[in-house]
Amino acid sequence: MRTFVGLDVGTTGVKGILVDEQGNVLAVENERLPLITPQPAWAEQDPYDWWEAVKKVLKRLSERARSMNARIESIATSGQMHSLVVIDRGGKVLRNAILWCDQRTHAECQEATEALGGEGNVLKMVGNPILTGFTLPKILWLRKNEPEVYEKVYKFMLPKDFINYMLTGNIKTEHSDASGTVMYDVSKMDWNLDVLRELKIPAGMLPEIFPSNGVVGEVKPDVAEDLGLKGTLVVAGGADNACAALGIAVTDPGDVMVSLGTSGTVVAPTVSGSPDPKGRVHFFAHTVPGMRYHMGVMLTATYSLEWFKERFLNEGYEEINDEVEKVPIGSNGVLFLPYLNGERTPHRDPYARGVFFGISSFNSKWDVVRAIFEGVAFGIKDSFDILKELGVEIESVRITGGGSKSKVWNKMLADMTGFEIEKPYVDEGASYGAAILAFSGVSGEHPAKISKSWYKVKSATKPDLENAEKYNLVHEKFKKLYFALRDMFKE
Repeated sequence: MRTFVGLDVGTTGVKGILVDEQGNVLAVENERLPLITPQPAWAEQDPYDWWEAVKKVLKRLSERARSMNARIESIATSGQMHSLVVIDRGGKVLRNAILWCDQRTHAECQEATEALGGEGNVLKMVGNPILTGFTLPKILWLRKNEPEVYEKVYKFMLPKDFINYMLTGNIKTEHSDASGTVMYDVSKMDWNLDVLRELKIPAGMLPEIFPSNGVVGEVKPDVAEDLGLKGTLVVAGGADNACAALGIAVTDPGDVMVSLGTSGTVVAPTVSGSPDPKGRVHFFAHTVPGMRYHMGVMLTATYSLEWFKERFLNEGYEEINDEVEKVPIGSNGVLFLPYLNGERTPHRDPYARGVFFGISSFNSKWDVVRAIFEGVAFGIKDSFDILKELGVEIESVRITGGGSKSKVWNKMLADMTGFEIEKPYVDEGASYGAAILAFSGVSGEHPAKISKSWYKVKSATKPDLENAEKYNLVHEKFKKLYFALRDMFKE
């Protein structure tokens, strides 16, 4: 039997899945990862911690494959976007990786934006504004604050590309991850040499860009011996959100993915070469050859509920869903802004914070909890509204992530957006998309074709147009509340 592995190098852990040629999941393995916070709002990880976790996962998966009289033909890796890894000419990691959620680079973002002629020009050059999470300002911060480290740098890398390097000895990246660095022109789908020249970053310090289903190399003999991966090929893989979208067949214009996890994303593939002129939604390259996507991002989606539950509720999630379902639309007047740690889409406001508004002596705790559900769903709806404004025509919506287990959230999103919400039979996130790329890399089949053949619908939630009208009225109040408080957030 031929088997394939999809890896996902996330922030909290490494996940690996073993699949067959039909996309059946044969085994799943996980390893936790530690997070390093040297200062408030800083976030780092040791890339060697990723590697140790990957080795444990791959070793267990190769043992599972052998127990089935199968071999692992190929591996592809998905990874957290934007995080910066630096290695010297000998391949040694020079410092901890600076992560996507690190906030230390505000000054570098402003300096780079000004050097490139302002945000309007930046959007034309790379398709995205320069934000603290992205890779470019991390490089500028390193050059300014740790010149002794910067002088030794041979290559700048992204997390999954570092894992591919450790497996094969070859340094490559691919389009979906490269597009999240703000050094890549998403319209032309290549490194933007004008950006690099203006900011004095040598182009040779960046990896060569491969297709997401391109073969990076074969697992090195010593690693193969240790992990039981003799003759296994390593395929380039992709960025986590792009792989998650590929995993549930969100591959063509008209398809939309809602990922409802700790953070929330809305991904809409497009053949257009045009970013959002206001920079409210990101514009990245897909793992599907030649395809791009718009992506809205809310920073605290299901985490809003997790945060509240941990501090104020004793009930389990099943009871919470049952009680919330009994509360009418509008939460009996309570509104919740889900901006616990700032927000990206649509406001791009790091100062925004969570707010409960409209509470009276009439309200129960379940009104407050329902307001959290509605606030998160309104945050997702904001991205849908921007996509509509950009001319994106939506035909199908699929949901993934931990929040997709909630029947309340599925119903809210169906009613608010007016679209049927499909839940996939296999919901393994980015690792499943990576497995599709692993199979595509050795079979030669197009990733989108594989994705569509592997995708199966588990359930679907239909919208109620009467409810949509009620939600629209509450959503208008939700939007007004943010703008009424925006200046106070900064104070």
